[in-house]
Amino acid sequence: MPQDHTGRYVRRIPRFEPPIQDPCDRHRRYAARRATPHDGRSGRAPLMVPHPGITRDPVDPSAFHFADLAVRLVLEVVDGRRPATQLAGVLEPALVATVAATRRSRPVSDTAVLLRSRLRAVDPRTAELFGSYARGRRVFALAGRIDRAPVRRRAPHGWLVTTLWLG
Repeated sequence: MPQDHTGRYVRRIPRFEPPIQDPCDRHRRYAARRATPHDGRSGRAPLMVPHPGITRDPVDPSAFHFADLAVRLVLEVVDGRRPATQLAGVLEPALVATVAATRRSRPVSDTAVLLRSRLRAVDPRTAELFGSYARGRRVFALAGRIDRAPVRRRAPHGWLVTTLWLG
């Protein structure tokens, strides 16, 4: 005669996670092992120690605004939220064609969001662009180069993206 299953055969899942500790206790445990009397209150180290003989040119403040605008515009075009013709004022013509070819045919649910963009001067007329953007839960890198261009209809901002890499 078959037996009815009453659910008594189900066991609790064993705990595999370590017990929750107070962060202060964990910190004290590591601090107790310190071999030196350092208390952590020393001054901050400089972010970058310049090499003797190397001087950095300051980046024109208008370049920061342009780089932010250009990268946001490129991400919107790649996502399919803007037409590729709007890139003519910020990208070289060859780059406009390349970005237009990678454009998504329809908008996707995970749109690209610019997280950070930075500039480093190469010389007074050129700067390197680098940063990161997110698409959904993933983070990607971007890099490029902007050059000063004569202010005209093609480059109304006075800058033009000449190289661009989206990771």
